[in-house]
Amino acid sequence: MEEDWIRRMTTGALSRPRTVAGVAYLLLANLFRTGLGVITSAVIFRVLGPDDAGRMAAILGAIGLLSVIGEFGMRNAAIHFIAQDLRTGSPEAYTTGRTFLLSKTFLSTVATGVTVSAAGLIASSLTGGAQTESLIRLAAFSLLADGLLGYSLVILEAHRNFAAISLLNGFQSAARFALVLVLFVASQVNLVSLLLLESVVPLAAFVYSLRMVPAGYLALRRPDPHLLGQFFRFSKWIAVAALSSLLIVRLDVILLSISQPPAVAGVYAAALAVVNKIDLVKVPIMTASFPDACRRVGRTDLKAYVRQSLGLTVAVSLACLPLFLLGNPIIGLLYGQAYVSPVPAFGVLIAAYLIGLNVEPVAFVLFPLNKPIWVAGKEFIPLVLFLATGALLIPKFGLMGAAWCVLLRRVIEAALTLVLVWRHVWRAETRAARDKGAVTCI
Repeated sequence: MEEDWIRRMTTGALSRPRTVAGVAYLLLANLFRTGLGVITSAVIFRVLGPDDAGRMAAILGAIGLLSVIGEFGMRNAAIHFIAQDLRTGSPEAYTTGRTFLLSKTFLSTVATGVTVSAAGLIASSLTGGAQTESLIRLAAFSLLADGLLGYSLVILEAHRNFAAISLLNGFQSAARFALVLVLFVASQVNLVSLLLLESVVPLAAFVYSLRMVPAGYLALRRPDPHLLGQFFRFSKWIAVAALSSLLIVRLDVILLSISQPPAVAGVYAAALAVVNKIDLVKVPIMTASFPDACRRVGRTDLKAYVRQSLGLTVAVSLACLPLFLLGNPIIGLLYGQAYVSPVPAFGVLIAAYLIGLNVEPVAFVLFPLNKPIWVAGKEFIPLVLFLATGALLIPKFGLMGAAWCVLLRRVIEAALTLVLVWRHVWRAETRAARDKGAVTCI
């Protein structure tokens, strides 16, 4: 019976309903998370004010850049290999997971150590001062906590256990909301307490997640050298993509922090916070789509995946159109008029976000096509252009310069993705017919 189910998964017979069910699970959890997150962020932004909000955004942006050391593309590699093992019923899935656990723990520890050691240099590049340096050291431990939690999420995602992922996400939001509420009542909402939560909450979520991860993945055994080699060969290009993606996501805030007063970065961070609330929809789609794409076999099946993905994301994008008119009123209502920008940066950021929402899930077909180098390329090329335009526009135009750079990057990334998918899926169908439509994953 289980072998029959695996065969149906291989042919894609169950992919669509399982993906839709996964998105539904994650969407319900994100509704809960967003509700708590809106209240939590409103309290934080109002108490901190634009100056401290800008400093916090800059510190977390810098920490986010260094997280690539602990990531090194391992997340996508692990999901990819475990999903393939599960598709074929191979017992190697447990060994792969255990190897990933030890690798992830080691790399996350290294990332934390590097950040603590470089705190002084990072502080001088951002806002300077001994206080900022100590805050960066405090925030550095979130890299280890996030790395541990990331392990559990990878295993659950590879198994497509979206109910457990939803429960974990809800747990994090509830814990953060409760702790911020306690801090607010005690008049202790400040940069130190908030950065401490960046480590405490994911660490608590990791401990809670251990009850959901199958016991076979938690056995402490030495890594398989062969699997480590596979991870590295696959991850070296994904690491380039991850680093490029992290740089792009964080550089707008960091460049603003370097070239503009902290309050400008705070206003921009408030706009980003509202835009990122649309992750209510995007995160479930991305989480459910990646393991689904990795299970696809044959270009006909991959084309069906692309159509299914675009059908879902275009519908979501149409539902988000009213946000173009409601952005500033929402920011003012939640965070206060001090965060309302006199320039239409929010609308530009929404446009960029919706482009990414439609294109990013489509790019997942490059994984089962064994094209990790193109995954890296489609992230690295926009990064180079973003650096060039950002260095010119952000110091001169501030908020609008940052927003236009983000939009330009999304347009370029979308164009590259569509060209690659057309070339390797649609145009290659004739060549694939000679191979009887077989697509071999790494």
